[in-house]
Amino acid sequence: MKNVSNRKDGRKIIRIQKDKIIYTKYAKTDKEAKSKIKEILQEIKNGKTIKTKYTLFEWLNYWYENYKKPFVKSNSNIPLYIKNIKENFPNLKLETYTTDKIQQVLNTYKLSRTKELVFLYLNASFQKANDLKILNHNPCKAVVKERKINNKRIAFTFDEQVKILNAIKGTDIERDIYIYLFTGMRKNEYKPNEIINNLDTKNNTLKIESEKKRSEKPVYRIVDLTPTMVKLIQTPSKFKQLTTQYIYLHFKEVLKKLGINGGIHTLRHTFATNYYYMGIPDKLRSVWLGHEKVDMTQDIYTNIDRSISKEKLINLYKDLIYQI
Repeated sequence: MKNVSNRKDGRKIIRIQKDKIIYTKYAKTDKEAKSKIKEILQEIKNGKTIKTKYTLFEWLNYWYENYKKPFVKSNSNIPLYIKNIKENFPNLKLETYTTDKIQQVLNTYKLSRTKELVFLYLNASFQKANDLKILNHNPCKAVVKERKINNKRIAFTFDEQVKILNAIKGTDIERDIYIYLFTGMRKNEYKPNEIINNLDTKNNTLKIESEKKRSEKPVYRIVDLTPTMVKLIQTPSKFKQLTTQYIYLHFKEVLKKLGINGGIHTLRHTFATNYYYMGIPDKLRSVWLGHEKVDMTQDIYTNIDRSISKEKLINLYKDLIYQI
């Protein structure tokens, strides 16, 4: 059948090009493929190629300034990936971009995470142009993405936690690693210069501003701490005030020397897993982590590790670990 080819996964792909625009749809059967061809031909008949005033780079700048920047934090990584797009994609008129052109460039990326985020922001910008009727289609829709491998992050095992605590003892990042471990903060949510201001010593809680900004107003969550943990946070560091990047890099070095995979974010998974074994209810752990859904806490952040037990955790962390 003309304009139809078979994919490795058994599906059929329909591609029809008109005025330098490639229209793509997928089907499971020949009958469905014929129907999809009719749909594409009708789309071509109904729509005309829109000539825009934007090149890709101009549109990315406009899209970011008006539709992303007002709703993300100042340290957002979006500008970095827009820069990456500009370094790798040609600066063509927006309407001349086809699925094939985008696919060819994306296929040159070696780092899957970079590729994933570049596609994410490219797709979002083209979709917004489509929504605003600046374009009559989104060429990213038909891009074939590699199947995502489940690189589920796991918590540190009990034995790894013991090794880490011994390795950081007396170092300049010891206090900070304990803070990450008992608050579940994301890397950039921890602000060494401000954390004491967010302590409620009467109720032994810490207020954390989420880095996952969903509106112009900041979003906060409250984490329960033990009195001993509160005192640890209040205790001034013996070392010069550290930055989160310094802590991140030095913790990576500690793990590398120990031969342990992970990083600062693994401490967040360890927080969720340890408190699972401490018997903290899923809903409360979800609130502490700032998850919108309990499923995220249960399925992604909690690991089944039979080397961990409540008794072991209490013996290791003593009165730093919270109990109900």
